[in-house]
Amino acid sequence: MRFAEAASSGQCLTILLAAVLFFPGLALGQSAAERADMAEAARIGRILPAVVAVLAEVGAEASVQCGEGAAKAVKLDAERENGTGFIIHPDGWIATNGHVVKSVYKDDEEQVTNFLAKAVEKACASALEALPAEQQQERIAKIVQDPANRHGVRLIKSLKVFFPIIVQQTGFPAVVKAYSSPIDPDLLPKDGSRPQPPMLDAAIIKIEATNLPVVRLAPNIIQVYVGQPLFVVGYPGVVVWHPFLSKKSRVEPTVTFGRVSALRLDVNERRVLQTDASISWGNSGGPAFNLRDEVVGVATFISTTLEGDEAIQGFNFLIPIDTIQALAKEIGLTPKAESPFMTVWNQAMDAIGDGRYREALAYVDKAAAIIPGLLDVERVRERLRDRIEVMPAAKDRNVGAGN
Repeated sequence: MRFAEAASSGQCLTILLAAVLFFPGLALGQSAAERADMAEAARIGRILPAVVAVLAEVGAEASVQCGEGAAKAVKLDAERENGTGFIIHPDGWIATNGHVVKSVYKDDEEQVTNFLAKAVEKACASALEALPAEQQQERIAKIVQDPANRHGVRLIKSLKVFFPIIVQQTGFPAVVKAYSSPIDPDLLPKDGSRPQPPMLDAAIIKIEATNLPVVRLAPNIIQVYVGQPLFVVGYPGVVVWHPFLSKKSRVEPTVTFGRVSALRLDVNERRVLQTDASISWGNSGGPAFNLRDEVVGVATFISTTLEGDEAIQGFNFLIPIDTIQALAKEIGLTPKAESPFMTVWNQAMDAIGDGRYREALAYVDKAAAIIPGLLDVERVRERLRDRIEVMPAAKDRNVGAGN
């Protein structure tokens, strides 16, 4: 799938006055505090189009020999891992965590074992029912370890990217172009030395698309300090799959706010960021922005109880943007912060800030033509139309401006 072409030069976003479009009930005469709040909201609204949902699914087909007789074919439902990614180049290059894509990137004997155990329970149910419980487990283990049965498992993998778009999507098929594994406690050196190769928990994936919205990456975390405000954007599973929410809400990312709580070293002796911003499973791979709208980190792991079954919020961790920069360099990719979409989107915001609403609407229409149905574009377009409809012609600076 290829998005339409548009202009290619970028302009800076005039945030402050543009904020009224996201909250049209507030007048231009609002207080300084209100203007600051709206400026922050408008800035986030500009960033959201470039943050995407990532869904990795692994299913299986198995041929199971339970004993005497012909083998039985079993098809097993896919197991899914949902995470977040952010677009670092308009030609479909997306950064995320290694653990978000691991299940589809690496063939894992554990995957084969788990799927085969389920297939055995399904295919061999009648033979197993006649055995005592203890013997059932022994029999399942024996069938699972049979080389013929293990060779009979075919893993079915899918990696897709979903945009914050209001229309129903099938997702963009994605491939992993660069990968560093997540930290695996079982594989760490027993002497406490650094793992080799490093376990950096980062990946870059690619979809076939162009002219996409993009984020701006900080070059490194040298300018990050303890106490610095930041916000994290992602698709936490507790929201995406919440039973009380409409399925339409699944395409909308969640924004959480916090500060840099500490700068730590992980098992790779790499500096990572600790934050009190709320993060949950599904946030993995989501960008953390500073107040200059630059990505400084990537949500990667959270703190849990000693049993590992309950998250402890307020003590979450981000891999540094340096890791993504280095991974991109390894594959010859230079992140790019401009795109045809961002050009017209920023021109729209500039026109809004200057009160040229009809001109702004024309730019928003161009943005909508590049990526149809994008949530934030459609919302701004709707509010621009409402504002133009109720606004006296003399108040529109387009009047007599020759634009």
